[in-house]
Amino acid sequence: MRAFNKITTVLMAATLIFFAVFNASFAAGGPADGVKFPDVPKNHWAYSTIQWAVDNDVINGYPDGTFRPSQHVTEAEFLVMFIRAFEQLPNVTPMKHWADPAYKVAIDKNWPVRGVAFDSPARNTAVTRGTVAEIIAGASGVNFLGKDAIQYLLNTELSKGKTSATVEGYGEDDFLTRAEAVQFIKNVKDKGLSELKERPDLPTPKEEMPPAQKTIPQEIQKVATALEQYMEGKPAYEGYKVLASDNGVSVTKGTRTGIGYEIPDPRWPGGTTNINVWEASNSHIVNLAIELMIILGVPVDDADKFSVEIQQQAILGATSKVEFGNYKVTVRPHSTNVDILYIEIKK
Repeated sequence: MRAFNKITTVLMAATLIFFAVFNASFAAGGPADGVKFPDVPKNHWAYSTIQWAVDNDVINGYPDGTFRPSQHVTEAEFLVMFIRAFEQLPNVTPMKHWADPAYKVAIDKNWPVRGVAFDSPARNTAVTRGTVAEIIAGASGVNFLGKDAIQYLLNTELSKGKTSATVEGYGEDDFLTRAEAVQFIKNVKDKGLSELKERPDLPTPKEEMPPAQKTIPQEIQKVATALEQYMEGKPAYEGYKVLASDNGVSVTKGTRTGIGYEIPDPRWPGGTTNINVWEASNSHIVNLAIELMIILGVPVDDADKFSVEIQQQAILGATSKVEFGNYKVTVRPHSTNVDILYIEIKK
């Protein structure tokens, strides 16, 4: 009996040493920064992301120098990568499993992990995208499970799904490869998750599910960014904010809107671009509207002169037309409100 116990103890020690070595290779060993993995060539779809993970100490390769990007990632491996992307793993003694530090974080933060016990088979089993969704939702500070967790990731754009940005297209029961896991984690960081939070004990009410975010067209985002840069550092625009939507841009201060811009309706070829000025008595807002015209490509000859003319039109209540290059600009004052102007631009 004593001999059997001695053999068992030796086997357990050998197992712990194996997992310790495996953990070192998985999280902190392998090739040094800048060294290429032979199984991740430059034309691999996740090459740059895997290099990002290495450079940021999220993960390194195995002792043989490989990364094994197509190998399924286990729950333990995913947790290690996920946590290391945000913070250092804690010290845990004694170590019964190489991923004990990661599971300590997960358990302390009440994340819905499967492998709670150190000897749970779930730790070393391929993790599904559904489980990953639940873990990331929990780390975001909400308690959603199953399809609700997936919907949360989609609505907050922490994931775009596997085949489409829908619950069905997310691939709840599919497994993640090591390359996909690294890409998933990078996407989550890039989309704004900055810290790992504790999951509430009680389920988050469904009415608190964030609404789906609309994708802002690139042309609108460029206009919004240009306006922000123009306004930056100018005291006259202190308190004003640039808001971008799927069909235009507006500049607001509190509940008051300064200007609004709508892109032409694509259903009407050669349509008119509209800029609405809601504070025509504010010369700075009128100047901002003219700057917006310039951003849109209208070659305004003399911005200061045109600004004065626009404000005069608002007072007189008369429509005026002017041409700048190939652009025809019509300024239409509101019939009763001298603070409102409509600027129509047609090329």
